[in-house]
Amino acid sequence: MRTWNSQRYFAEGLAAGVDESILKNAVATAEHTLRQANPGPPILTLGHLGHLTGVDVGILTAYVSRQDADPYREFSIRKRPIAGQPPRYRTIAVPEPSLLRVQTWIASEVLRHAPCHSASTAFAPGSRLAQAAARHCRAVWMVKIDLRNFFESVTEIDAHRVFLERGYQPLVAFELARLCTRLRDKHRNDTAVLPQRRTPKFRHSSLTSLYPRDLLGVLPQGAPTSPMLANLAVRDLDERLTAIAKTYGVRYSRYADDLTFSTTRKSFGRSRAHDLVGRVYETLAARGLAPNQSKTTIVSPGARKVVLGLLVDGDTPKLTRDFRSRLRKHLYHISAPDQGPVQHAARRGFASVEGLRQHLLGLIAFAGQIDPVYAAKCRAILDSSDWSQTRR
Repeated sequence: MRTWNSQRYFAEGLAAGVDESILKNAVATAEHTLRQANPGPPILTLGHLGHLTGVDVGILTAYVSRQDADPYREFSIRKRPIAGQPPRYRTIAVPEPSLLRVQTWIASEVLRHAPCHSASTAFAPGSRLAQAAARHCRAVWMVKIDLRNFFESVTEIDAHRVFLERGYQPLVAFELARLCTRLRDKHRNDTAVLPQRRTPKFRHSSLTSLYPRDLLGVLPQGAPTSPMLANLAVRDLDERLTAIAKTYGVRYSRYADDLTFSTTRKSFGRSRAHDLVGRVYETLAARGLAPNQSKTTIVSPGARKVVLGLLVDGDTPKLTRDFRSRLRKHLYHISAPDQGPVQHAARRGFASVEGLRQHLLGLIAFAGQIDPVYAAKCRAILDSSDWSQTRR
């Protein structure tokens, strides 16, 4: 992809017989985008986006107007098990190849270098789990709050605002937002009833008249654009929660949908912690977000302090005993001569042996961020096990 050059664009346009006023407008539009912090490439029209991504503009138009069948394929992945509860699964929506190509380009070229709030510690370039947890090391009091349905709480209006802030014109920002969102289940068919009132409204309400379907999409979990869009969409929330944290004298961070507040002061107290939770809940409600109240936790002095699965009682984040024990059991069973991956996958309820393997690779990658030597030993055991039946 060539770097934008206004002079070259103008000269090539004149040589091709394009009207000078059109070229001047295009250059002004492009230079507005390039004046933003860490700008993405100029995108003048949906056709221009098609040229940049190699996807036909007719296909892009169908995605934006939502004329055709849902372009996502769904599958479920198993969540971390909770003792005494049945298996839980998360639904992942994977875009079809052409849409995936466009979303991957948008994530890489438009969103990747957009400035996130300093409290946001997930998805940004160079962000690491250990660094996210490290800011809460030596915590004495801790408050942990989980957001419910985080991605689905971010609508195409939020996405539209993000693209406007990246310097794109209203129509292009609307089309980018549509390409990165998906209708909710109840609206995903041709007979879906339009809501009588849609709030909040698009600031540029004329945009929706250009396309036939007037229903709000949300971020699909599984699209490559969703993590960064979600981060950027709630920047205002991070600003408000950072201000609240400062008022209470605590540290604040957000890793996707996990909010953590902590302090090293023993005098903080449970009453003040409850007060903090109330303030956070009010702020979330004002932003259209909801906490998963069953997961809200106040951790008092003397109790283990775990952030993002890492122990932060000391000076540096460490793997928990529970994590090491769980991984050790997996590795024992897959490497045992009388068991192996096939039996272990079936016994533990994995949909496939390859699913078990990917799960273990994820655990080992997690461990590698904290203890590379330990992770290397675990990987050696995994690689030496018999995975041949995953390829049959």
